[in-house]
Amino acid sequence: MADKKPILSEEIELSEIVLNKTNQAFAMIKQEDIVHMKKTHTRGKKMFKTQAAVIAGVCILAVSSISAVAAIHHYWGRGMNGTIQASDEQQQVLTEKNIAKVYNEEPDSPSLAVTNNGVTIEPDTVIVDERFVYMTFRISGYRAADRMEPGFDMVNVYQGDDPEDESAWVNMSGSMYDGIIPDENGTLVYEDGTSIESYEDGSVISHYTDDNGNMEYIIRASAVDKNDSFLGKTMHVEFKNLGTFSKGAFIPAVEGEWNFEINLSDVSSTQNIKVRKNVEGTGFTMEDMDISPISIQVNYSVSEAPVEKEDDLGIPEVKGVVLKDGTRIPYLVNPGRVGYTDSSKSNAYQIAGFARVVDVDEIAALIVLKSCGNEKVEMLEIPIAK
Repeated sequence: MADKKPILSEEIELSEIVLNKTNQAFAMIKQEDIVHMKKTHTRGKKMFKTQAAVIAGVCILAVSSISAVAAIHHYWGRGMNGTIQASDEQQQVLTEKNIAKVYNEEPDSPSLAVTNNGVTIEPDTVIVDERFVYMTFRISGYRAADRMEPGFDMVNVYQGDDPEDESAWVNMSGSMYDGIIPDENGTLVYEDGTSIESYEDGSVISHYTDDNGNMEYIIRASAVDKNDSFLGKTMHVEFKNLGTFSKGAFIPAVEGEWNFEINLSDVSSTQNIKVRKNVEGTGFTMEDMDISPISIQVNYSVSEAPVEKEDDLGIPEVKGVVLKDGTRIPYLVNPGRVGYTDSSKSNAYQIAGFARVVDVDEIAALIVLKSCGNEKVEMLEIPIAK
């Protein structure tokens, strides 16, 4: 197999809905630099910018193969399943290895539930690696009216003990889980299979709640400091005032605060893989990558940096993977962060989370997007060897 080969354009065609959402996400990234978010009014944000950290001294336990079946069955929450899709087998392995945690399986989980003015919020599922943490919280006792978007007036997320310390800040986004997932063709649908195009006015009807009337809030966070790591850290999550949004304005329904202290696992699932392959037609050589079942950091050496076009740095980006059995996952990587490590532009990186869990040992090649001038792009396959 050649080191790199073009991918037929028809293999990477997206539905109009996916394209629109993807373009919106990239537009948002181009318009903003990284935001060090400590307190945020998070309405409908699906993607977030990232920085990576791999820190020495943590417990190392690589997920070498997601093939064992756990003795006790673990059930990730509805919101987590919709945020980072995983097979039943993958859910069992990551939970057994303490990379994921399901709180209602913990003996002390009732003590973590907070009730205020008739609304109870409690952590449901948490997944963490060095670069990212995904957290979902179950909400009971409140249900927004049909066609209304529920949410909080304020969500505050920080690590450590001092929320005013800049080292405590994280990059985050949050939203109520709306029941929308990509199907096997990459088309966005509601989890019951209903097309989101079936509602002419674009409104959502009762997809925020499960069969028991509960909702879930999703938080996606990454470290601000490139040399930081979430492993073994304590994460504070604070919610204030629950209600709905209408035309960008928050309408309070239940006043109150719900505060949590989440102790993150110190188990590392990240592998460092040497690549050392040039991205054809560019001055970038992919030296290595730090990859886990839920995220990736790619490190490049740069012989010649391209001319920047507005906010486009021209840095190649991994978009998906090819597995050893030939399975292609071209829409694996959520929009993340790319940049140069210093002003000399001799080294660059990409850091991003995944939309689904992957078995790192089953990856045969990376699907990489490169710029080709005049805003045209080309997709390449870059084989990797472990």
